[in-house]
Amino acid sequence: MSGPRQGKGHLVAIRAFLARTHITSKVRFLFFTYATIIFTLTHWPRLNISLPIHRPDLWAHLCVFGLWTALIIASGFFGDALSTRNITLSALVAAAYAGVDEALQAIPFLHRTCAWDDYGCNSLGVGLVAVAAWLLSKV
Repeated sequence: MSGPRQGKGHLVAIRAFLARTHITSKVRFLFFTYATIIFTLTHWPRLNISLPIHRPDLWAHLCVFGLWTALIIASGFFGDALSTRNITLSALVAAAYAGVDEALQAIPFLHRTCAWDDYGCNSLGVGLVAVAAWLLSKV
């Protein structure tokens, strides 16, 4: 293989993989399944996960919403998965949903915590994945 794509065959393969229609429907199913599970877990009353590190929830917020963003981008709801339009709109939807999800945790009977640092980590996860997808789209 020669030319400008030399040495980047695996990235070209990822783009081709995401462009397949039968793959898109499976990724969308995976996205909706993941989103449903995350919604359930983030609104489960008094959910407590104990880990030996301080504030493990912040890492969880970053990773959970990073993956949420990766899946919505890969689903290609707004065009080709790695198009700038799809990445941008998917990231905006992810950031908005992250805010709504965090705000809903303020409902008293859930006994959850609604906090700016949680939303900050949600947004950081969204932003990191969106930037990574944008960089991948430029390859």
